[in-house]
Amino acid sequence: MLLLLLLLVLFRELCCPGESTVAPQTLGSHHPAAEEALSFRMLQISSFANHSWVNTQGSGWLGELQTHSWDNIVGNIRFLRPWSQGDFSKQELKNLQALLQLYLRGFAREVQTYASQFQLELNPEAWLSSGPSPRPGRLLLVCHVSGFYPKPVWVRWMRGEQEQPGTQHSELLPNADWTWYLQATLDVAAGEAAGLSCRVKHSSLGGHDIIIYWGGYSILLILICLMVVVTLVMLVVVDSWFKKQCSDNFISSHVSRTSFAMGANTQDTRASGHQFCLAQESWIIKRFLKKRKASLKQIW
Repeated sequence: MLLLLLLLVLFRELCCPGESTVAPQTLGSHHPAAEEALSFRMLQISSFANHSWVNTQGSGWLGELQTHSWDNIVGNIRFLRPWSQGDFSKQELKNLQALLQLYLRGFAREVQTYASQFQLELNPEAWLSSGPSPRPGRLLLVCHVSGFYPKPVWVRWMRGEQEQPGTQHSELLPNADWTWYLQATLDVAAGEAAGLSCRVKHSSLGGHDIIIYWGGYSILLILICLMVVVTLVMLVVVDSWFKKQCSDNFISSHVSRTSFAMGANTQDTRASGHQFCLAQESWIIKRFLKKRKASLKQIW
């Protein structure tokens, strides 16, 4: 920061040599416009593509007029006005450019050092579609991968664990939110599409690849659907079995014993037994659903 302030003072002297803060007061009412002091601003824009590449654009402005720019390739100051050099000698300008070069190198080094501690990673999203048919009897399978950061990504069409050699990749394109987008296509015969999958590897996934099978379903979604179907079928079977057992054994025996011993109303006793049966059934179903829920959590 101290170095930046020093550069600002040097540029101010460069653009307005000999300027005095007393001048506006001395001019008084004879030069009203002089009361509005011009400001000198330095603007710096640095772009970091990776850990070793940086591009810096710099400019100097006197009020609304640009007076200087920074040549990033050569590494020196460009004077955009005939008077921009002021009264500086060649040696003084050389020293000033060396100071700027030192500052920019140090700034880039500090940013790249601290940026490595805040690496941003965003998970990719993937989906499948079909493109225009290349020719009769053929399919163009398209795997879309978007929203990932950083840029390096691995996308392949697979059959089991075997990579398909015909996989073609589009150019990596930036999204509006600074993430990236990619397509991987595969030209196959219409009857050979079954069993193919798109696999995506990215640093943000922590080694858990995204695998989507042709048809739009991932292996995780298939497992969850199968679990839900099996659970529903088992619930229907348990419900039917429990009602049959409860109706045939418990209620009939309970009704006959209570009716004979106490002479109670058969209709009331049957209703009481039915309520007890429903309570037992509800308890069993809740326990079953609790176990299924725990299984789904393990899969997820």
